[in-house]
Amino acid sequence: MDAEHTRDATLLHAIHKILLKEWDPLRIRHIPTMRDEYDDYLPNIFKLIQDKSSETEIFDYLWWVEHKVLEKVGKKDHTLRIAALLKSLQKK
Repeated sequence: MDAEHTRDATLLHAIHKILLKEWDPLRIRHIPTMRDEYDDYLPNIFKLIQDKSSETEIFDYLWWVEHKVLEKVGKKDHTLRIAALLKSLQKK
């Protein structure tokens, strides 16, 4: 396994962990069979991070998922915090 593949796998794992343990709009983190529930959003968030997208762009994507896809009423301050956490994963 090359270094780039390892970095990508590490980043995907970090994103997955944040989505499940911190973001979790469906409140499923304690249900083992639901651990992959947010995996559909990993590629887009991975790309946002790789492309060095702004915190606002990351927030907008999460907010869209919460409201339009999952049909949940999110808390803006919580989603902003998650966007900041995800932004912090970007390589400097």
